Amino acid sequence: MEQRLAPGDGLLVLSCDTRDRARVDEVQYSYPLKLIVPARRFLPGVQGVHVLSYGGGLVAGDRVRLKVDVKERSTLVMLTQGSTKVFKVRPGQQHLTANDFNQTSTTEQLYRLSVARSACLVLLPAPVTCFSRARYSQRQVVRLADATSSLVLLDWYTSGRMAYGDEQGEEWEFESYRSENEVWLGGTRIAKDVLLLDDDRPRDKADTSAENSAPTAPSEPALTSNGPTSFLPRVAPYSCYAAIFLFGPATVKLRAALDEAFSTISHYQQSRPYSLIWSYSALAGHPAGGGIARCAGASTEAVKDWIEHMLDAGGIEEVIGRDLWKTALL
Repeated sequence: MEQRLAPGDGLLVLSCDTRDRARVDEVQYSYPLKLIVPARRFLPGVQGVHVLSYGGGLVAGDRVRLKVDVKERSTLVMLTQGSTKVFKVRPGQQHLTANDFNQTSTTEQLYRLSVARSACLVLLPAPVTCFSRARYSQRQVVRLADATSSLVLLDWYTSGRMAYGDEQGEEWEFESYRSENEVWLGGTRIAKDVLLLDDDRPRDKADTSAENSAPTAPSEPALTSNGPTSFLPRVAPYSCYAAIFLFGPATVKLRAALDEAFSTISHYQQSRPYSLIWSYSALAGHPAGGGIARCAGASTEAVKDWIEHMLDAGGIEEVIGRDLWKTALL
């Protein structure tokens, strides 16, 4: 009998049989997390999984903890279907997965990812999109077994819900966003990257009087102003940011393509910011080499196009196959 999972917990174990066929040995998940494993076959040793959330997003108080184990000679491709949307709980809404939440609880995701010898893990999610007043924190810890283990990890986020027509947008109105990525090789940490955007404007207690047409919970702090968040000057004028972490032998061609493209860029002063900027840096620590590419763009589509172009030029199809690549980032 399978052990009952706590809300938001998940487990996935992938292996490769003697005929080089990827095989999911174990898959478990609990609301609000959902894992979909396609039944179709991909490249030898390659399997895809879609990581989803019920209802199209996560709300305050949701906690997702996913453990993934990629066994020897197998390749796991983790995708999402649409952006990971992070919402604030609406007043009076009952929470199904956390008893100790309040309106300002942080939505949390923790991924613990293990990659065995001669195995490869590829994470190509759609971006995280935080709505107004949302608080979000994610941590991804990847453990590579040795020099034959490989990793492709894409981590990106947008400014929030964009305005369309007469609809008012919610760009850069979330209260907090934190993303941490750690990569270990055996018992040695070879990379750690932490990003924090936190709105530190003064706060008052929310108005819960009868005159308030949409009262909030008494424990919910409210911003003293609906103006720009305090971190806006640090992210403007761009609305989407991305980072790609590459390690191991399966990423040699990808890293070479990024390095060559970046070496051809000319730098000169101009009066206005570029609509898209990016960089690439080689990272020491992994015997087979590693690197990180960063990009910022005026629109999500511009950053998405850059990611697709760079990964395509680096031969990502050779790693994960055409079928999975053409459905990535959607």
